[in-house]
Amino acid sequence: MRQFQLLIFCLGFGFTTVLSQDYFQQEVNYRIEVTLNDSAHTLSGFESITYINHSPQPLTFLYFHLWPNAYKNDSTAFARHHLENGNTNFHFANASERGFIDSLEFRIDGRLIRWEYCRDSIDICRLILDTPLKPSESIIITTPFYIKIPGAFSRFGHVAQSYQVTQWYPKPAVYDRDGWHQMPYLDQGEFYSEFGSFDVSISLPEDYVVGATGNLITESERIWLGNKAIGINSPVSSAAVNGLKTIRYTEKNIHDFAWFADKNYNVAKGEVVLSDGHLVTTWAMYPKNVAGLWTRAIDYVNDAVRYFSNWYGNYPYNHCSAVYGQIDAGGAMEYPTITVVGNTSSAAMLENYIMHEVGHNWFYGMLGFNERRYPYLDEGFNTFSEFRYMDTKYPDLKLYRFMFDHPVAAKWLNMKDRSYESYYYYGFLLTARTKSDQPMNLTSVDFTSLNYGMVAYSKSAMAYNYLLEYLGEEEFNRIMQKFFSEWQFRHPGPDDFRLAFEKESGKDLSWFFRDMVATKKTIDYSIHRYSDNKVLVKNNGRILSPVHVSAISEGKKSSKWYPGFSGKQWLDVPGEEADRVSLFDSLLIPELYNKNNTIRTHGVFKWVEPLNLHPVQLLENSSRTAIGILPAIGWNYYNKAMLGVLLYSPLLPQQTFEYQVMPMFATGNHDIAGMGRVSLNFYPDYYIFRAVQFSLDARRFGYGMENGASYSRVKAGMLVTFNNKDQRSPVINTLNFSLLTADEMGTYLFYDILKKFFINIDANYTNRNALNPHSVNVNLEVNNDYVRSGIEINFAHALRYASDALQVRFYASAFLAKESDFNTYYDLRLSGAAGVEDYKYEHLYLGRYENVVNEDHVQWLSQQFVINEGGFVSYNPYAASDRWLTTLGIVFRLPRVPLCLFANGGTYSGAGQNVWQAGEKQISDDRMNYEFGGMIRLGNVVKIYFPAIVSSGFSEFNDVYTSNYWQRIRYSIDFNAINPFKFKNHLF
Repeated sequence: MRQFQLLIFCLGFGFTTVLSQDYFQQEVNYRIEVTLNDSAHTLSGFESITYINHSPQPLTFLYFHLWPNAYKNDSTAFARHHLENGNTNFHFANASERGFIDSLEFRIDGRLIRWEYCRDSIDICRLILDTPLKPSESIIITTPFYIKIPGAFSRFGHVAQSYQVTQWYPKPAVYDRDGWHQMPYLDQGEFYSEFGSFDVSISLPEDYVVGATGNLITESERIWLGNKAIGINSPVSSAAVNGLKTIRYTEKNIHDFAWFADKNYNVAKGEVVLSDGHLVTTWAMYPKNVAGLWTRAIDYVNDAVRYFSNWYGNYPYNHCSAVYGQIDAGGAMEYPTITVVGNTSSAAMLENYIMHEVGHNWFYGMLGFNERRYPYLDEGFNTFSEFRYMDTKYPDLKLYRFMFDHPVAAKWLNMKDRSYESYYYYGFLLTARTKSDQPMNLTSVDFTSLNYGMVAYSKSAMAYNYLLEYLGEEEFNRIMQKFFSEWQFRHPGPDDFRLAFEKESGKDLSWFFRDMVATKKTIDYSIHRYSDNKVLVKNNGRILSPVHVSAISEGKKSSKWYPGFSGKQWLDVPGEEADRVSLFDSLLIPELYNKNNTIRTHGVFKWVEPLNLHPVQLLENSSRTAIGILPAIGWNYYNKAMLGVLLYSPLLPQQTFEYQVMPMFATGNHDIAGMGRVSLNFYPDYYIFRAVQFSLDARRFGYGMENGASYSRVKAGMLVTFNNKDQRSPVINTLNFSLLTADEMGTYLFYDILKKFFINIDANYTNRNALNPHSVNVNLEVNNDYVRSGIEINFAHALRYASDALQVRFYASAFLAKESDFNTYYDLRLSGAAGVEDYKYEHLYLGRYENVVNEDHVQWLSQQFVINEGGFVSYNPYAASDRWLTTLGIVFRLPRVPLCLFANGGTYSGAGQNVWQAGEKQISDDRMNYEFGGMIRLGNVVKIYFPAIVSSGFSEFNDVYTSNYWQRIRYSIDFNAINPFKFKNHLF
């Protein structure tokens, strides 16, 4: 499956104690008849199930899954977890887009029985047996059912008259040696079902092409599909009667059944012969608009069946199909003998998706792992097999060919030489470098949505590849083939998997099963010295995994494995001579840092990699010292055009040392300008702290036309991010300490603030809840003249058209202490800050010194502001206080247009008691100040504010200092919204 979302287990009405841990599995055989109504988007059906109790205990009840009810309302586990993962589309869906199952009437051996929904999970029910079902006995369960098919929210649904009918029929939950496994439907985490046989008859309008699990029994439909595959396009199947056709499918030794129907499918047909002579008929079904990518889909299916059969065990079924799905949820998804794939961006990606999902016929289909409980056994091993497939078939495949297949763009993005396998490695590093990863053996519900992909898929795949490289491919295949032979059509667990490898290999694999699988411990070996054909290797990680040493000389390589160790050890270099020695050379393993794995045997700088200068450095290069270099341009009113260069470290994954340096020459005042930032990032992963960042940033820009009229600002900071006990929590808690100093501009402003130091402490609470994201910031600011504290609370409420449709901001601040000669320059202000009032130079302005009250200044430049302190849009520098201030602001986004309405209200100490002289007019302030207006929002970067109604003090000020309404308009520019170095911090 290619979708990452979430799980919660049902609180059942009862639990049957397992008296014996001996292996057993139940058997469930289905007969289903179902009719599709493509006008109402409904299914009407009848189901007969033969349930055979192979357990050693009598059963008094059975759990059943009614998974279409997951789409019924906002209270289901699916709906709740969709929201937890940040998806609001289902929450805001109307009733016509949702789905359900009803009209159920369960009977056992013809007798009507009592049944009840599981508490808190309407997509699970419990059937109460009137007579206990004894070991080796069987019953026949029947029920009609009616299903409203939901829209495109997850795996089951429709887009217009294209249908993906999956997880749709009433299905018994698994009962095994660990007890009952009743589980609600979820996107994140998949399924666990009983093996048995299926006999399914589908009635639907005659012009639909259907792809389904199993063997198509209806001869006339087989002929019709075969004709379509060779270009004979009969409009309807001869199986049709009165506009409807009924087609029948059967299969045995499977645990699920899915089908897909679309009037616009093209059909391709092929076959593959396996090593035992078994012939498998293969199918591909897809609409005309994706035919260019899907031309070779049959080849992809054939090769997947062939490769997996050779590695693990022959495919036992007669058919294998891949179909295109209009629902993009998940990208692709597997079902027995059939897979569905959504949109892909390249032929390599389509092949990857098809072979991955076909591969699930082994690791989900025939080896019925509990995907929900142990996704690393299923998704992890299948992703490892995906890597094997692509690496074996395309050993020189590059990453860009997989992602977008555009060589010019790949060269520009500096990705042309990145290997395909780096896709998995970078995915693993995204969370591993920041210590936000999780152990591989968690349940699907416990993973964050990001880690479900980065750990359950990428990290797990590389871990299995490590095991293969260590054991050797031949030995690995032998063990897996024996394991597959013993456990196909059964439900193995992690202990069965571990015992198979340890017993067959005869090796101590605790480093893999105990440390790599069950913990967050990291692998990180490094070479420290080379001497006399030996290397001194240090284990910087906490896993004592085997070490692979290679000697490379003129293209020849000799390699040797050594047992894992702690601390440092001298290891012999294999072979007699080497130009360089490398650890894990060309091996795909989940190592945290691999830039310290290589040493040259000759020369002065044995560890220094060749320099790689390139305009775009998105990704770290393990074999190069990568420096990004881009031309830098800028403009403000005083510096005018600024030309320079930007030097920066790779964006991803997280670097311990990061830098962005942008020196520029200003053509206006012929001065040096620019900005830069360096940071050291540590991830201690202690009980309290998750991350600690030390940073230093500086900037220098002009504030006047003459040469030398520039300000300089330097800020040193320490940002502490606290651990969450629950990694799925949307809460982020941080503490930010900073020391800031700035000079030169104060002289120009006639304020004695030269070389003042500002100490700031910010405590931040952020909750990224999808419906009501909110944050609280408490600030303490200290300098030579004052001590002040403030609190800012931001709250947003999502509606269907916008995650921040309603925004509320509360601000309050007060001076705790100040000197007797306190300068009013530091007053708390109702208005958001113009450039001249940004005394700490925290923000970038096009015209910092431009002032609306001065006719000699450029008016439009003076209208830029930043929403801080009181946050009023309307400008009035007199509405300020040296004691306290508080405001409340509201912004409401209108649907379908880039227009918002805003309102602000606030007051401050002394409000309503002051009179100011403005030219010949006196201005009185208001006890309660307010404003209303509209705002045009241009993305997240530019916002233009139009005040409409303002309180009298603001109105009178504007009457004196502005000559027309256009001068009262103000705008803000959020430069951080287009800063990739800031944006990436929100990924984790």
